[in-house]
Amino acid sequence: MDPVSVAAAVQMLGAAQNQQIGVAIARQQLAADKAVAGLVAEGAQNAANAGPPAPPGQGLSVDLRV
Repeated sequence: MDPVSVAAAVQMLGAAQNQQIGVAIARQQLAADKAVAGLVAEGAQNAANAGPPAPPGQGLSVDLRV
């Protein structure tokens, strides 16, 4: 095998490995984005199911008089 074909083969293998790494990173990023979107949707759903907010000033002071 001549040195030129060996170098070409090594370069081709390196390019294939870089492509596989790029695909794996892209898949991981998509999975992370999907997980974050799910958490945001879950938070929005929980907020929608919660009761109305407290009136202004409620819960700011405690009346200790008997």
